[in-house]
Order: sequence, then C-alpha cells, then structure tokens
Amino acid sequence: MQNRAIEIHDSALDQVSLEGGVAELHFPEVYIHSSEGRPAIDAGTGWTQEAVIRIENARIEGEFPRESREAYSGHAHYLSDGSLAINGAISDNLIPIPLDVQGEIELKLDVLGYDCSGTRIFGEAGTYWRAEIYRGVSPLVPQALLSLPCW
Repeated sequence: MQNRAIEIHDSALDQVSLEGGVAELHFPEVYIHSSEGRPAIDAGTGWTQEAVIRIENARIEGEFPRESREAYSGHAHYLSDGSLAINGAISDNLIPIPLDVQGEIELKLDVLGYDCSGTRIFGEAGTYWRAEIYRGVSPLVPQALLSLPCW
C-alpha cells in the first residue's frame, strides 16, 4: 500500500474563506508524494493537483503579505514551509493523506520569500479536519484528507 503526503513547500494557496466557523482553503496546486515507505523521504513518485481543505471550529491568526501573491501575477501564494500539529504531534512540511482526524490542530504556513511565521490556523479540541483532492474538476477518488487555511 502506498503512503502519501502533501508537501507544504511545493504547494500554492489561492483562496481562504471562513464561514460559520469552517475554514476552507483552496489550493490550485499541491505537491503529493507517494511511496511504499515514508513520503518525501523514501523513493517514490510525485505529482501536483488541486485540493480543498476544510477545518471546523477554525480560528486564523495572521495573514500572508499581499506582495507574496503579487510576485506571481496575483495567481497564488507559493508556500515555502510549514508544519501541522495534531494533538501535539508535529509533522514538519508534510500533511499525511488521506487524513480524517478529530482533535486539537494547528497549521502553520510560510510563503516563499517572506517571513510569515505568524500565519497559523487553529482548530479547537474536537475539531474535524478534512481535505479533498481533485484532478481537473471532478474528485479523484473521494478520499478524506486534511484541512488548512491562510491568505
């Protein structure tokens, strides 16, 4: 069985919304690494595709500088680094998928060329995180993944 993860540093984020306590992040491009061993460490394959990540009971602190989007013709914020903490366990630069978790979550995202270490998305205890991966317009195997926001 293949193990997969989204590599934060090779992904782009173009839209974040927060409605009714649910944060939704749209990534026109996430880099996914697949391996029989450990994604992003052991040999495997990789590709880019679209993803949407949702976080319930979300709270967002900080924001990406407008200049980071403008540097790429207004297309998206290109991510350089980040981490995901789930119930205190930290994953540097990787979001394991599929991921469908409930608990206390903190997602930190940094943009390429800017120190944005204050941009974080929090989910309180009991928060539900889910991500959906798309190829083109239709879902590529409707798998539960994870959830993250920032703009």
